[in-house]
Amino acid sequence: MPMEIIGDNTTVTCLRPKGKVVYCRGEPHKYWLELQFVDENNNAVSGLNVRLEYHPLASAEEVAIAHSRGYDYNPTPPPNPPAGVTDSQGIVRFEDLYWVTVDVKVDGQQLADEMALRPLGLRRNPNSQPVSNNYFKPETRDPTWQTDVQEKTEAAGHVHHYVTIGELCDRMPEIEGWTDKEPPKFHFPPGRSLKGTEVSRETLDKRHVIEICPFRAWVLALNETKDYDLANGYNLGIMADLVYCAEAENGTIDYFFRQQCQDLSCIPQFAEFPSYFHTLAVDVPFSERYRPPVYLNTGQADNPEGDTRMFMVECGTHILVAWCGTASLLNALTDASFGPKRCLPELAGEGNIHGGFLEAYELAKQKFDPIFKAINTSLYEAQGAKQLFICGHSLGGSLALLYAAEMKASMPILYTYGMPRTFTRSAMPSLDNISHYRHVNDNDTVPQVPIDADMDNLFYQKLGPLGSKLGFNWLAVSVAGLPASLWQKDMELQLGIQLKKDPYWHHGNTVVFFQAQQCSMKLTGPNQKSLADGQIYAPHYVAVKLFLVPSLNDECLKSTGEHQAAFIQCLNPVSLEKAFPKNTNPALGGLATDPRSHSLAHRYLPYIHNQVLELANPELPMIRKEMREKFKEELEEASGRANQDEVKRNREFLALQDMLPVALQRTQAGETGKNALSRFAASTEEDVEFSK
Repeated sequence: MPMEIIGDNTTVTCLRPKGKVVYCRGEPHKYWLELQFVDENNNAVSGLNVRLEYHPLASAEEVAIAHSRGYDYNPTPPPNPPAGVTDSQGIVRFEDLYWVTVDVKVDGQQLADEMALRPLGLRRNPNSQPVSNNYFKPETRDPTWQTDVQEKTEAAGHVHHYVTIGELCDRMPEIEGWTDKEPPKFHFPPGRSLKGTEVSRETLDKRHVIEICPFRAWVLALNETKDYDLANGYNLGIMADLVYCAEAENGTIDYFFRQQCQDLSCIPQFAEFPSYFHTLAVDVPFSERYRPPVYLNTGQADNPEGDTRMFMVECGTHILVAWCGTASLLNALTDASFGPKRCLPELAGEGNIHGGFLEAYELAKQKFDPIFKAINTSLYEAQGAKQLFICGHSLGGSLALLYAAEMKASMPILYTYGMPRTFTRSAMPSLDNISHYRHVNDNDTVPQVPIDADMDNLFYQKLGPLGSKLGFNWLAVSVAGLPASLWQKDMELQLGIQLKKDPYWHHGNTVVFFQAQQCSMKLTGPNQKSLADGQIYAPHYVAVKLFLVPSLNDECLKSTGEHQAAFIQCLNPVSLEKAFPKNTNPALGGLATDPRSHSLAHRYLPYIHNQVLELANPELPMIRKEMREKFKEELEEASGRANQDEVKRNREFLALQDMLPVALQRTQAGETGKNALSRFAASTEEDVEFSK
């Protein structure tokens, strides 16, 4: 059956089947296509091997219809044009193209290697988020959102494409350490990967700018420093909260590291209603991503025993180990069993340790010895290139301290939150080289126990079973909010003993969320008079929650030059020592304790989150800043007639608060850190801070 040309004879696809012979009246019109490849920062991607593949001239359905009507139609497209290479501007031009839709493909390994080296742009593209298929974690789309490259491209009259490497790769590249059957979902979207990026025939004779998402992944912004670091305090606090998840039931930890840390459309976050904590995250080459986390629970292992939980995860720059706090009755019994046991040699050379914590720690080491050995091997093979970060809340903080004590030769960095006392005084010299920052909410009950009294073997030998009973008494008084100091005095009076040979002490540098209060005398009303001056005064109280890091003053005293200029004023260390004595809780006054203040998600993380947000975006109006300004005004107004010791102390505490910008300088020093703070400030908002 012959075929004839329909129309003006300019394209291949204007043919309509009519016979077995094609009659052409001259050469068809040819088209050109110009492609420019750029990254998210609009920098050219040069040297790429690019090729075009023509689409079939008809779909399988169309061919089937033609055959059903008696037409023998061959949909085979014309030969593909010669491949090209992008120039220094990322441009490659193709000439003499037929009016046929084409797929753009690039050498897969070359593209993956190149785009792993390109940093992400500052703004994230929500329209690139993978389809989650999860009702509770739906993806976000915004049809009006445009990248910076897209705005410039369309303003110049060109066509824009935003793609991941999977939408350009002609083959699957080798991905270091990737063992899953399916490739990374974000970079290789299911159904769209290895098929090329389509350029329709209607958009030929134009320049197309193809913006490529770098082949990167998120890791937490953690800084290797012995000084207090706000990024460390915030991110490790989130990890200490994440470890509480019932991993066997919902896989939240695995989802965070294997999904959220690879989804570049938004920064990773951990949601614990009503808070949604966005992390401070930096982008790294995909090969330096987090490997799959290892979650451990002695109660769910072979031959289940106890309930010690933790997870460890590793990336190209660090290893992170998070220990879980009290989450079950078994954990509560562990807390209560605070009879001292002799320190193991690998933990400390002398002294005693909380017996329940030691038992829980040894159980984990026994059950998961291969995992702990693997961590040691990884640190050894890295030869100092990887930093060990350890964290934990409550009981988890104590277990984290035990692990840090065993790993002290690796110079770990430890951040804990609301942890109880763990070691006795004589063990402290063995732990001096551990960089440890211990966060305390000023009226949290748990950091006040076990009591600051001698708990040596003589005490328990004399009292026998009563030693265990005291543990349960501690639980009762803790829930009631009774200060441990009062319990200690009552116990000493009833038992007639007071031993102070080797008391339980706290380890580490204290970080305090303190509710400062200022009292002044104000007029009660214009119609009330006094015999003294004709006026009636009544006490007036103003309070504010402050974020106090006493070690920043030590850093201020040691610093010089520009670094010292970053501080407002160095304080008298003798005066601070009175308020923040070493190895115990701050002497901030007040007797009441509140077990509700122990919550990590609702009473610890909001203070750190808001402090990071305040420093990341100094222009942002925040309630916490307004409260501090009111407190300062009240302080100055009351300075002439209020208690001068209280006024002096509050001024020192405000000065400590003003030193906090230094704790974020390491993150702000590099471009990736600045970007992390900008993305954080753009994504989150001020959280609710509970004053008690």
